Amino acid sequence: MLQNIYSPLSGAIAQERVLETIANNMANMNTVAFKGDRIAFTLLEAEPDKNYESPLPPANYKVGVEQLMHQRGNEMAYVGIADVTRDDAQGPAMDTKNPTDIMIEGPGMLAVHSPEGMRYTRNGSLALSRDGVLMTKEGLPVVGEKGDIVVRSGAFQINDGGEVWQDGQLIDKMQLFRATDPSAMERVGDNLFHYEGPTEALKLVPHPQVRQGFLEGSNVNAIKNLTNMIVAHRSYEAYQKAVNDFDKMMEKSATQIGEIRA
Repeated sequence: MLQNIYSPLSGAIAQERVLETIANNMANMNTVAFKGDRIAFTLLEAEPDKNYESPLPPANYKVGVEQLMHQRGNEMAYVGIADVTRDDAQGPAMDTKNPTDIMIEGPGMLAVHSPEGMRYTRNGSLALSRDGVLMTKEGLPVVGEKGDIVVRSGAFQINDGGEVWQDGQLIDKMQLFRATDPSAMERVGDNLFHYEGPTEALKLVPHPQVRQGFLEGSNVNAIKNLTNMIVAHRSYEAYQKAVNDFDKMMEKSATQIGEIRA
């Protein structure tokens, strides 16, 4: 019976992870270009070939190991987290009419220089430094084909292909990158990603699509996430109740079963 408590316990731990993920999604509903996370479950099946040495009786008990085989726990199965995937669906367009705001349509991320190395983001809420460097609101320069994109003070235009023009002259072109394996892009905070895969699997988007004066909104669906939160919370409560019931059963078996009564 001691083993049985771990099945609902594994379910409760999995639902706790779901609640954490949904809470993070909801907290970033208004974050520019935020991509929500989704969780997939997996069945952690028993290990039929693995024998556990414990619990074994003390040496003075004449009990063979074969009499304890049923205590191995190999017949149990648990639920676990298979994967946490990012929903890369396009977010809604927000018209800001701000010339330093850009929206990436389709795949791709801007490359920016950070003190820790190259980072990537879809957050197109940009600004100009005193030296005319196009950068993120955190002060990270945006990378173009010629390096950091530098424009003089005054009006400039960014066409649909990511080319930066000023006074009829081509200044530079934004570079958008996409990973062959999206899971290789790891969140590092501040709406930035760090690429952890092989260099050859990080490719330039051949035909980037950019809209100046727009921002991409978060793709988190508030109603869907709120509904999922309610379901996950009720599931967690059900698992918690099952764990409490098993605990009471074990307590009763330890204190009452085998008790000698007059």
